[in-house]
This record gives sequence, structure tokens and C-alpha cells, in this order.
Amino acid sequence: MPMSRLKKNLLVLPTLKDIVITLAALAAAGIIGLLLIKINGDSYIQLVFVLGVAIVSRFTNGYFCGFIASLAGMLAVNYAFTYPYFKLDFSLAGYPISFAVMLAVSVIIGMTTTRLKDQGKLQAEMDREKMSANILRAVSHDIRTPLTAISGAAQGIIENRGKFDEDQLMSLVCDIKEGADRLLKMTENILTITRIKEQTGDIKKTPEAAEEVISEAIREFRKTRTTPVETDIPRELILVPMDHMLIEHVIVNIMENSVIHGGATIIYISLERKKDKAVFRISDNGTGISEEMLDKIFTGYFVHADKKNGDTKMNMGIGLSVCSAIISVHNGTITAGNTPEGGAVFTFTLPIDVKATDELNSL
Repeated sequence: MPMSRLKKNLLVLPTLKDIVITLAALAAAGIIGLLLIKINGDSYIQLVFVLGVAIVSRFTNGYFCGFIASLAGMLAVNYAFTYPYFKLDFSLAGYPISFAVMLAVSVIIGMTTTRLKDQGKLQAEMDREKMSANILRAVSHDIRTPLTAISGAAQGIIENRGKFDEDQLMSLVCDIKEGADRLLKMTENILTITRIKEQTGDIKKTPEAAEEVISEAIREFRKTRTTPVETDIPRELILVPMDHMLIEHVIVNIMENSVIHGGATIIYISLERKKDKAVFRISDNGTGISEEMLDKIFTGYFVHADKKNGDTKMNMGIGLSVCSAIISVHNGTITAGNTPEGGAVFTFTLPIDVKATDELNSL
């Protein structure tokens, strides 16, 4: 570990959580030590406190708490668990070596933990960069399709002004609107990814009723779509810590994909509680997802083609990679598959505020 990082960690002050962990670990070691004395004498007391120091070093920041735990542990062993009991005696054989070992354990584990945390942060940053790169590649490819459609339709109107009847003109105007809508959707997804990246995964979450978020998402969906949506919502309230606008974005995105890319004529949304998780399930009666697409559907880098007319549609992976990113920063999971009837099904889970949910439903 570089000296600058070592110095930085030596200067890290403990938080309230670090102090609580330290006191709890030392108290637990003391209680176990008292039990061991009654059962088997003081043979393993030092090992118990070494374990306590290891736990403190692993679950606290910096080295301060590990050092304090080492010092407190050795003093406790000397004072309360070594004959003569309840008396400090620094002349005991092997005392300096025992203290040095406990201190070394705390420093080594502290260094290892710090390195693992740094590697975890680096990996998270690499994952975000990879996700952004995938989306940029997809956007670079797919943005040409709606732009070409808009440009071609506009050019047709300009070059044939006065030659088109009303139906032909309206068809070209509809093409322009459809292309503009695609670009708008892509822009919303890019802005969502940018927002998540800027917050480095630390989004503000508040407890929200999951069924209300689903209702809001359906209302938003119906502003542009007439596809029927059937719901299966439990009677009990389920409170989920979330950024409700982001989760609404996930639900709307999946429903949009069901219509645009799956050809769905009806969408089903269900919600249920499984222990400490809220399970959202969005399925449809469309064409489903091909096997080759399932493995990379959340990567943001694949093209969905309309096999009927050979037209390459807007990349559905962009929106779904955004959904995956949103669920990830909410500490949830998302999967995709097909129903036995052949339609697509997307399932994502989010952690529940268990205490608040149980208290609310007990009223």
C-alpha cells in the first residue's frame, strides 16, 4: 500500500458506527472470556480477543479502532483473565509479544479491508464507465435511424411541395413525429444514466407505497399509449425506499418496449411481497424475447430488427440498460424471460422497509 494511502487511513477518525462495533466486539469477547474461564480456564482467552480485534478491523474504517481494540484487548486479558486476576501485571511472560501480535493482526486486516474497499469502488466505477460506453455506442448507431427518417420526410415535403395530397402529407408528418418521439425517448434515457453516474450510485431514497408508484407509471404510460394494462396488486401496503421517479421510469420503459418491440396488445403488472423484498412482474402477450437476445438484453448494445419488414427499430437495449442501472443503485435485481404463453416477462425486486411496512399494515 502506498505511504500516502497508509497515512490517510491512519488519520481516519472513527464514526459512531465504528465506535459501536468496537464496543460490541470487545464486550462480546469479554463475555465469552468469562464463560471460558468457568469451562476451561484461561487457555483460549487471548485467541478470543484476537478474533475480536479482527472483527473490529474488518468492519471499521481506518486503523484507529483496530489499534484501540488491540490495546483494550491486551489490557483486558492482563487485568481480568490472567492470574493474578483483576490486577495489571506487565511483567508477565510473553506479554509484549502478545500485544505485538494483536496489533499486527489489526493493521494487516485493516490494510486488507481498505484495499478491498478501494478495489470495490474501482470496480463500481469501471462498471459505470462500461455501461456508459455501451450506451454511447448504441446511441451512435441507432440515432441515425430516426434522424434519417426525419430528414427524409422533411426533404420529401420540401421537394414535392404542392404535389402531395393530404393523406401523403400527413403520412410524412407522422414519420417526422415518430422519429422525434424516438429521439426524445433516447434523450430521456441518456439523461437518466447521466443522473445516476453523477450521483455515483448514492441516490436519495424515501419510503414509497409500491402500488402508488405502479399507478403513476401506468398513468404516464397512458399519455402516449392506449394498450390495456391489467394489474394484480395485494391489499397490504408495501413500503419501498426508492427514488419514485426512477422506478416509474423503469416500469414505463418496460411497458414501452412491450408495445414497440414485442407487439403486445395487453400488459400485465403484478406486485407481491416475498419476505423483505417487493417483487414487480411485468409481462405481456407479445412475441417474447429470442434466446440470443436474453443474454445481452440489459447491456445496452444490441439491435432489434422487425423481421416482418426488415426495418431496424430503435435499440431496445438502451432503455433496458437504463432500467438495469436504476434497479442496481436501488440494491435490487432485474431479470428477463418469456412466459409459457410466449410473451415477454420482466421481474425486478427491491428491498422493503420491513419495519414501516409491518407497522402500517398492523393499524
